[in-house]
Amino acid sequence: DKFGTRVLIGDNTDWKGIFNPLRRKLGDDSGKKGSNGMALILGGGGTARAAAYAASKLGLERIYFNRTPEKAMDLAKEFGGIVAHSLDNDAESKDSLGAILAEHQGSLEVVISTLPAAADFTLPEWVLASSALPIVFDVNYKPYSTALLLQAMEKGCDVVRGSEMLWEQGVGQFELWTGRTAPYGVMKKVVLENCLPKSK
Repeated sequence: DKFGTRVLIGDNTDWKGIFNPLRRKLGDDSGKKGSNGMALILGGGGTARAAAYAASKLGLERIYFNRTPEKAMDLAKEFGGIVAHSLDNDAESKDSLGAILAEHQGSLEVVISTLPAAADFTLPEWVLASSALPIVFDVNYKPYSTALLLQAMEKGCDVVRGSEMLWEQGVGQFELWTGRTAPYGVMKKVVLENCLPKSK
C-alpha cells in the first residue's frame, strides 16, 4: 500500500464457475424484488462458500443443508441465509426445508450440490414434484452424470454439470493471469474431451 506495507490480494474464480452458467439459465429475472427466489446449497466446504457467494450475486436467498450443521451455520453467518436441519417437507418442524419455504413463501429456483459424487446423494421426491422445477447444479465433473443429475433429468429439471463450472472458472483464471481474452471454445472442448464418458 502507500505506506509500504506488504498487502496480499487473492482472487477466486470458483464462484464465477457457478454464477455464469446459472445466470445464463435464469436470465435476468432471478432474485428480483418480490420473487422470493431461493437457492438450496448442499455441503459445507470451500465450494459451498463459492456457491453461497454466487447465489447472493444472483439475488437468491440462501438455504444451507449439511450433515454437520455447524458448517452450514458458518456459511449462514458469513453470507446470510437460513440453515435447514432436514430436507423433509414437515410443517411441524420449523427447521425443515419444507417449513422454511412455506414460511418465506419462497420458490426453490436452484439446487447446488457441492457434495462428493461418492455420496450418491439424491433429493427427496417432494422437492422435484413441483410444477416449477429448480435448476439442479452438481459441481462434480466426474462422473459426467451423478446420481443427483440423473434424478433431476428424469424429473425434467434443467441441469448444470461440474464440467461447465470447470471451464468457466478456468476461463476466469486464464484472463486474470494473462490479461487476455480466454479461448473459450478451446477450453470448453478440452474439458469435455476429458469429462464426457468414453464410448466403448
